Order: sequence, then C-alpha cells, then structure tokens
Amino acid sequence: MTTAIIQIIIGLLLLVEVSGRIFGWTYPTDFTYRICRPFWIPFPMMIGVIITFAETVLGAVLTYRGIMEII
Repeated sequence: MTTAIIQIIIGLLLLVEVSGRIFGWTYPTDFTYRICRPFWIPFPMMIGVIITFAETVLGAVLTYRGIMEII
C-alpha cells in the first residue's frame, strides 16, 4: 500500500511538471523555450523533447500502477 501511494505521488508530480511546461505558454517561442527545460535545466531541443516524452510515459505508468495496486 505504501509503495502504491508513493508511485501515485511521483507519477502525478511528473505529469504536473510536464503539463505546466506544455500548457503554460503564451507565444510559440515560449513553447519551444519551455519544452527544452525539463526540471528548469536547459537542454538542447531534441534532448528536451526526449526527456519530456520519457517523463510523460513514466508519470502515466507510475500513476496507473499505483492506482491498480490500491484497487
């Protein structure tokens, strides 16, 4: 039960961080600026996109696994 709660919390934190970066832009240049900065660390564009994708997948998987353990 404890690991399930930890998985849900970590998964949701990852998804919130990605959502804040992806949906928190006003201008198109803001989007490209934000997508390159996972966890506010500057990366090249391609690496930023890969990290964002991996972060989204990992967050979804952890959240799903945590919820399935509780149910």
